[in-house]
Amino acid sequence: MQLKIYPFLLLTLLGMAGCNKDFLVRDNPTATTDEKWWNLESDLNTALGDLYSGLPCGTLGDYGFWTNARMHTSGATDESVFRANFGDWQDYGAGTATVQQGSAQEIYQRKFLYIRNACRFLEHYKKAYVANLEKKERFASEARALRAWYHLELFQLYGPIPIVSKTIDVNEQFVKRNTAAEVIKFIADELELAAAGLPDKYSQGDQFRITKGACYAIQASLYINAGDYANAAIAAKKVIDLQVYTLHHSSDPAANNYAQLFSYNGVGSNEVILFRGQGQRGGFFRSAPKSLNGQSCNSPTAAMVNAYETLQGKTIQELGKDSMAIYAADPVYKNNRDPRLKASIAIPGETFIGMKLEPWKEDGPDAIGKGQSTHTGFWIKKYVDPLDQGNTDGGGMNFIIIRYAEILLDYVESLIETDRWQNADVVHYLNEIRARAGMPDVNTAVYNSKEKLRELVRRERLVELSFEGQRLFDIRRWKIAEKVMNGPAEGAVSPITGKPIVVEVRRFNPERDYLWPIPLLEMTSNPNMVQNPGW
Repeated sequence: MQLKIYPFLLLTLLGMAGCNKDFLVRDNPTATTDEKWWNLESDLNTALGDLYSGLPCGTLGDYGFWTNARMHTSGATDESVFRANFGDWQDYGAGTATVQQGSAQEIYQRKFLYIRNACRFLEHYKKAYVANLEKKERFASEARALRAWYHLELFQLYGPIPIVSKTIDVNEQFVKRNTAAEVIKFIADELELAAAGLPDKYSQGDQFRITKGACYAIQASLYINAGDYANAAIAAKKVIDLQVYTLHHSSDPAANNYAQLFSYNGVGSNEVILFRGQGQRGGFFRSAPKSLNGQSCNSPTAAMVNAYETLQGKTIQELGKDSMAIYAADPVYKNNRDPRLKASIAIPGETFIGMKLEPWKEDGPDAIGKGQSTHTGFWIKKYVDPLDQGNTDGGGMNFIIIRYAEILLDYVESLIETDRWQNADVVHYLNEIRARAGMPDVNTAVYNSKEKLRELVRRERLVELSFEGQRLFDIRRWKIAEKVMNGPAEGAVSPITGKPIVVEVRRFNPERDYLWPIPLLEMTSNPNMVQNPGW
């Protein structure tokens, strides 16, 4: 049997493709039979641990799986510009991605690989001896939820995909894409089934595991990105009604509550719904300025910086041309901006961890455009904890995949889009998020219609969830990518020219770019696979 006769996806589902761990190739690290492997609780724990290893990281993927790093995807949006000695996120912004795109191929293969292993788990777990039968079934619920999660990740990027609910053999090699409705129903049903067997929370040491609330949160993400706002509202409300999660607030009244969440002091916060343990490994190195021995892989754009309101709750655009010019040149003018700006982004002239950042100094380490330096004059501060300084690939901070603030925003958006914008929960939860950040309540005299509240919640999502990996799906869902991803990507205002620097010109084809391509290797080897439009 020649390996080359099988299609790309089938190679993955058969476990015959190259991968990073022995368990992904064989049924266990020593290549023993199923009868010898699926026998003990420790076997199930090992297999389940491998399934968790596919969850997204922040800025450094596991074992070279750089496409698993969520924060870098902001370079494919209007949040930032991506430049590094790895990765290809900049190609999506430039409109130059192809069917041979490395990220599109690797994500497609890897996620189906984890799906395959989840299927194997669910097919064999009953053989293992586990003294606590309830625990054994909980393991199965975790595997089921993870399988649903990996289907969702693929669905969000590629559109309707083949549903894989069992291991594939050679007689089923030419898989077909299911319809969008079928994929949505499969994911939602699997999550509902998994939630029934999972606890609300875990004891210390097991907090990385998927909970009932995480299942509902994933459902909310599924529905909202599919445009099913009615069901998204129901799923998000399930999370809220569990009364397990709260927005993070520090016990130190002087602390910045929002900033602390993305530091070691935020570990264990009740805001976190799903996280990847030590998933922000190398976060300081990947985001920090070059003067602090960082790589500045993602440089925030002026569009991102200009999205933050003033402390009075005004956008800088509505202040008029003169004021907007002042804030464009000095984003934190008189320290009068949304505190989330200072918590998330470093700006020119700022002293950060004892280093003055000088992007306009041509012979300085942070000069704009130099290798491993900022390309816009701005830097990401989120998850850049001074405790990790000096750790290139080290550090042990967790990466938050889903948090309570996102669920509240899902719920509010869903209420607005289902014409329930006058529901008291809309302003109530927006105010909760804004108050935690140090911002004033929603001005209901201004935000008094569906259109105005839609504008507000979209801006809140941008600034609250900045660089966390949600923006790619937001601009797709709202069908605004052709607006925000066409034209010049600008950075800070140069003190020499008085104008913002232009890093690149971005292009987005709405007839093609709302979905990623099915990888060429899959298309050429599977006659039943249909390519996405325009690719």
